[in-house]
Amino acid sequence: MRNFEKSLQKSLANLESFGKLYFTPKQLFYEFCRNQSSPIGLEVKTAATLFGLSAIPAMIFAKEKPKNALGLLVASAFAFGALAISRQIPRTLSPTISWNVFRGNLFDYLQNIEINGLLKIEKYVKFSDKAPADLTLYGLPKLLICERCEIAQMLRANQFHLQTSCGILSVREANPLNKNIQKMLSGAEEPQVFFLHDASLQSFAMIPKLRQTLALKAEIPFRPLGLRPIHARRLHLFAQKNVAPNNDFAEIDYLDENEKTWLKNGFMAEVSAVSPIRLLRVLRRLILGVEIPTNSFQNTLPQRNLGFM
Repeated sequence: MRNFEKSLQKSLANLESFGKLYFTPKQLFYEFCRNQSSPIGLEVKTAATLFGLSAIPAMIFAKEKPKNALGLLVASAFAFGALAISRQIPRTLSPTISWNVFRGNLFDYLQNIEINGLLKIEKYVKFSDKAPADLTLYGLPKLLICERCEIAQMLRANQFHLQTSCGILSVREANPLNKNIQKMLSGAEEPQVFFLHDASLQSFAMIPKLRQTLALKAEIPFRPLGLRPIHARRLHLFAQKNVAPNNDFAEIDYLDENEKTWLKNGFMAEVSAVSPIRLLRVLRRLILGVEIPTNSFQNTLPQRNLGFM
């Protein structure tokens, strides 16, 4: 228990370094796993800095022993280059502790100590059909539907809806969209509905049916913003592995074959596995339509605009 408390306090310190932030128990669980896991390789900036430092002695002795200095520079370039490349290799990680064990230890910890920012998640919150009379006179330009109730609650707790003028509901709260939300979407000039989901077979199976589930009008654009397997692997997210059901990908044409194989092998990664501050920042860019930084490697993904990162 002592080791658990030490790792937990370090994880909380990491989250608190971003200022006032609300997070779910699952997000704390994944932060705990990141804290316990040693990253492979080096960040590009770190590798470049270390290479620069290693080049100093080579430059000092370059006049006396130029061949040795050149050899040292080449060796350092290969070594630090390899460490930087190894950090970029996509991979799937397993949690360092099971969720059930973590949840039990966290429950014991909370008996004596309160954690600032930790949300008490309600499994299902009934979204009220009632609204101020004048509210429905305004258009709702953006609406984000979250697969998981706890992510919707986390985003609302962090005032994300106020910062982006975007309504936030879970799938259960929006099944189907009530008449007030429908009216407000219709009242906006160019309304958009987004869907934030996990990287799992069940999540991708929801996408083709979700417009009908929400009773969303055909003229309103609908865009998935969920995790894709390639995102989970590039971000080195912790993933669970379960027995994969036999789902058909016929209607999901933007996943490549490697992503489909990853899903069929039973892997799944939750949105909660993304650090809370990264989740808020990336979603803010996507919802507000800010251009996402790209590189040539990322542009090779089919339908790159249908994804999270």
